[in-house]
Amino acid sequence: MLQREEALEVARRLVDASTADETEVVVHGTRDRFARFAADGPTQSADREGAGVSVRARLRTPDGWREASASCDGLGEAQTLRTLRRACELAALAPPDPEQLPLGGPVEVRAQAADLATVEHAFAEKARWIAAATAACRAEGLVPAGLAQTLGTSRTLVTSAGREVHASRSRASFQLTASGPDFVHGAGFADTRAARASELDADDVVRRAVHKAAAGREARSVAAGEYTVVLEPNAVSALLLFAAYQGFGAQDVAEESSFLCGRVGQRLFPEALSIDDDAHAPENPALPFDGEGSPRRRAPLVERGVLVGPVTDALWAHKLGCANTGHGLPRPNTSGPKAEHLVVHPGAESLAQLVAGVERGLLVTQFHYTNLIDPKELLLTGMTRNGTFLIENGELGPAVKNLRFTESLVRALGNLSGVGRERAVAGALFDGEVLTPALRLENFRFTSTTDF
Repeated sequence: MLQREEALEVARRLVDASTADETEVVVHGTRDRFARFAADGPTQSADREGAGVSVRARLRTPDGWREASASCDGLGEAQTLRTLRRACELAALAPPDPEQLPLGGPVEVRAQAADLATVEHAFAEKARWIAAATAACRAEGLVPAGLAQTLGTSRTLVTSAGREVHASRSRASFQLTASGPDFVHGAGFADTRAARASELDADDVVRRAVHKAAAGREARSVAAGEYTVVLEPNAVSALLLFAAYQGFGAQDVAEESSFLCGRVGQRLFPEALSIDDDAHAPENPALPFDGEGSPRRRAPLVERGVLVGPVTDALWAHKLGCANTGHGLPRPNTSGPKAEHLVVHPGAESLAQLVAGVERGLLVTQFHYTNLIDPKELLLTGMTRNGTFLIENGELGPAVKNLRFTESLVRALGNLSGVGRERAVAGALFDGEVLTPALRLENFRFTSTTDF
């Protein structure tokens, strides 16, 4: 982890030494402590600390900006100066881009600091979490697998145009997958994530995962078809993250690869659904500036079912003549702005009440192998995983074997019939997180069955 003045000193030195017309320097630091575990306890652990530099050099030409970036691990003067020279050399070879803008100047961003107790969180406490998980699984004849992790990151961005921003953040997580001894019959998953390790309830994770696995030993088959589903937060996250990757960005809309195309201002979903992109959400705070050093702003994406509009970076805000919402990725890139911190507004129902509103349907813990088929309708396919249960007459019933779905997220959210009141920071079996409650959706399409 890098302190503000230490990181600023490194970045300023490189900006001052640059021969480019414009220069951007990013200094990053990481402290990662994790332990993976299985049936016999920890299988891998590490305490990794590192820092590095990324330099973007820009050369002004009559035909536009030439730019390139280079990076290195470590903060030594010799290696960082080599990185600077490499970025300048590559920029001289790059084709000019007449669309690029000059670097932005000074800005004010919110203060954001990592929780030091989380960054220094001891392995002894992680071992307690792991011991509780392995003991509970052993008592039920289950096989555990999981990860306990605490992470601290810092990022500092300095430009020759006078922009200087710095912040750090902390993350803690614990996840457990409990499986039957044959790894086929009975599996349950649970996790928890927070900005501070003190906010995690590892015992609750163990209880939920073990309960689902034990209840799933005698899973029955059900036919493919349309079901009312109650999606727990991890399942919701696995779907909504595709809207973040391919849908809520201004470039996605301009390239006509977004479900927003022709729909902004329309009530596409029920009034119960509101979604923001908010890096400042207290439950899941992120760095307060984006990849260009611009302040991140809360951006309403769906307001009471109405599509509001895309997020922007500096370039797309200029093109569209609107405010920069602070959703730029580090440049150079070809992806445009992205919504990386989705927040679903809570509703009024508990998970039990969502289930009680189902005559016949399914409770889904997790999706995996989720992939995008058609970006314009956010048509997705994937499979249930680690805890799928039948719901009949408002009561949670037996476990069922996994099903494959093929469903448009636009259609699915249009069939929203309930929003939970308890929210969780939920990930998926790929990169990204969403702060979301459980959702109840009608007529969700499952297209095939499995034998497990």
